[in-house]
Amino acid sequence: MTDQTWKPLFRTPTSTLSKVLRSPAFLHARERAASIIESPDELRGLADLVETLDHAKAPLSAVADRVSAAVRLLRATADRLDGEPSASTDARTVALPREAQPSATAGVAARERLVVATLHYLITPDDLVPDFRAGGYIDDVLLLTWVFGVAVNELAPYLADDFDASA
Repeated sequence: MTDQTWKPLFRTPTSTLSKVLRSPAFLHARERAASIIESPDELRGLADLVETLDHAKAPLSAVADRVSAAVRLLRATADRLDGEPSASTDARTVALPREAQPSATAGVAARERLVVATLHYLITPDDLVPDFRAGGYIDDVLLLTWVFGVAVNELAPYLADDFDASA
């Protein structure tokens, strides 16, 4: 076989994460995130819906701590929009160094919208792999894992090991 006649016998399949990111359900979630992130009531509503999911069973149990941190981030963002400090916006967040505090930079805002879009995708039952089917949350967990890695700095102050709502 010469180099000119060689053709690959198979294509590299698109990754599952790429399929999720390009799915109509996630594209819709991204569109909704732009309006949700601006409304304290919608942020709290999304946080309430996420908290109703059963995080104790697999596969969601694998990312339950990060999901809880993301919910606390939503509530803190809602409080920040309302201009009121609460249990979600604790003294540790205020005491963080200036560079580690939540800010309105474009990168931070984009990652926060990505977290909101992902949580919206999580509560949407009819996504790439419908949640009511066996293994239905596997696409959600894959997306959550990736997003939580991207937004690690935004979620760090809200992780359970470090977070104390009574502070």
